[in-house]
Amino acid sequence: MLIIRILSTLALIGSILWFTKMPDYEPAIAIVTSITALIAAWYKGQKPEQQATQRQGVAENGVGIQAGGNITIGEISLGQKAKDAE
Repeated sequence: MLIIRILSTLALIGSILWFTKMPDYEPAIAIVTSITALIAAWYKGQKPEQQATQRQGVAENGVGIQAGGNITIGEISLGQKAKDAE
């Protein structure tokens, strides 16, 4: 996040210098965009990050699978009499 703050500050300084050399609508838009990026970078940096939680409710004969990443599930086959997976 620090690199974004630094880059948006440099972009703001550069766009202000650009506007002083050539007053036009393009450098003015660049100033507004740079200020917006700078405010967003500081606002995002102040929020504490929340840890993800997982909750799951499973019926009595159900199977529940939770994973925080990639998982491999074993072989699941359908019984001939039942329409549910066994």
